[in-house]
Amino acid sequence: MKYIVIIIVLFSMYSCSNDDYLIDGGLANQNVGMSTYDFLKSHKQLDTLALLIQKAGMIDLVNAKSTTLFAPNNLSIKNYIFYKKDVEENPNYGINDIPVDDLKEILGGYIFDESLDRSKLVKEGKIYTAHNGEERKLSLEPVEDYKDQLDQFPEYVFYTFKGEDDFWGPNPDEGGVNDDVHTVVRTSNLISTNGVIHVLQGSHHFSNYVD
Repeated sequence: MKYIVIIIVLFSMYSCSNDDYLIDGGLANQNVGMSTYDFLKSHKQLDTLALLIQKAGMIDLVNAKSTTLFAPNNLSIKNYIFYKKDVEENPNYGINDIPVDDLKEILGGYIFDESLDRSKLVKEGKIYTAHNGEERKLSLEPVEDYKDQLDQFPEYVFYTFKGEDDFWGPNPDEGGVNDDVHTVVRTSNLISTNGVIHVLQGSHHFSNYVD
């Protein structure tokens, strides 16, 4: 019996620490109590993004009042570096090899010069212009998870790159395929002292792999 108890305790400890499967789990207190940049720098899954923001000279931008950041986590950036190693045919390619101008362009696609918390987003999605001038579709969509256990579906925030066609893609009823690139937000509505932070799922392709 003693061994069973030990196994249960170890499993519980692992379940609490290994929270990568959680989506949009949020925090008990959504107010992080510091600036957006300081929060990124202090978080072990977002500190690489903080380094990129510093390298691009964009700290003041992400810390500007009423700014919204959709934050790619460290895994997204790591996978982008692996992608660049292959594209550049350079096994030593690293963060410092990303040109600053390219980095500013990429990061600008995750920054919005207005406050966009969950209450501002709608199911159908709306087109917003990011700081770099590119358009993104942002939405708050019900997802049919746990439909046997819940009366109402949970609502997730989505961050979407446009595909070859217009946002929302061609009409599937006419044989078209929607090629928009959706990323679910893992944790939404974190409130910094200057704005809003939405953390993207680790499977997100940083920059959408566009050179």
